[in-house]
Amino acid sequence: MRTGRDGGLMVLSSGTAKIVVDDGACVGCKICELICSLHHEGAFHPFLSRIQVVRDPFAGHNVPTVCAQCQHPACVDACPEDAIGVNPLTGVVVIREEACTGCGCCADACPFNTEKHVLRYHPQKKVYLKCDLCDGDPQCVAWCPSGALTLRPAGKEGA
Repeated sequence: MRTGRDGGLMVLSSGTAKIVVDDGACVGCKICELICSLHHEGAFHPFLSRIQVVRDPFAGHNVPTVCAQCQHPACVDACPEDAIGVNPLTGVVVIREEACTGCGCCADACPFNTEKHVLRYHPQKKVYLKCDLCDGDPQCVAWCPSGALTLRPAGKEGA
């Protein structure tokens, strides 16, 4: 078991829940990006959103991209500062901004971050960002008008 320097984060069997995406239902409105940045940053700033809608205009396809809340997160093992771990209260993989140095090891290690949409660098704070499930009440899920985003318990079939 790996523990953060202040003991606040632990790597356990990660994820009590995760966001499941139905990209066929996504209409590309990007409300999820706006509400996420408003919730976390206090402003509508899609670049600072923890969820990103990737558009393919030629195929007419929109894919919301968000942290998979892996059972064995590579980002946690890659962090040299122990700034990433599992919140013992929520079971969610989170980044402790006060410990993050912005080195990018987490972003490079994540197998789902090939297009740099899952872990993103915050240019003002100089730290990395990722979905924290809004402490169990993901605002992107609550505000999605098409139902493309749902919150499912980890391990549940189809999750």
